[in-house]
Amino acid sequence: MPVKPVLAAWARRAAVMAILAILAAARPASADDDILLTLSRGPDNVETLAFTLADLAAMPQVTIRTDNEWTDGLVSYTGPLVRDVLERLALQDALTLRFTAANDYYVDIPSSDFRRYDAIIAIEADGKPLSRRDKGPLWVMYPISEHGELRSQEIYSRLIWQVVRIESL
Repeated sequence: MPVKPVLAAWARRAAVMAILAILAAARPASADDDILLTLSRGPDNVETLAFTLADLAAMPQVTIRTDNEWTDGLVSYTGPLVRDVLERLALQDALTLRFTAANDYYVDIPSSDFRRYDAIIAIEADGKPLSRRDKGPLWVMYPISEHGELRSQEIYSRLIWQVVRIESL
């Protein structure tokens, strides 16, 4: 028995309306939803944990006011303590951690640094989100101005920016 044209048109309209309702309810992806940082550990780094900017911002925040080789004067950096981020995947006890940037540059940092100093993964500088142009969105920052012994090329090399991955070695 053929479907009446009126009924077929109504069914098409209902299907289109349902699809439009679903699309309208869908929330567009935002920068806060993008995975910015991945932690990994274990043999072949099979255990992983991913963080979005919102995840990092939801953690307790610390602000350090410091200078470094790449900025003029003191800047207030805000973000979670590196040790707090590491604890999320039990990486705080690893002897050495490899921090890798978006361009595949990496630096190996002893985990003892993060027990001794309140280094942070900065997500803001002077109250503004770190952009890629400003070495963001994530920049490892040590409280250099508070500890004279941190003024060294060795420590400056650990101020890795555009961090995307931290893994145990």
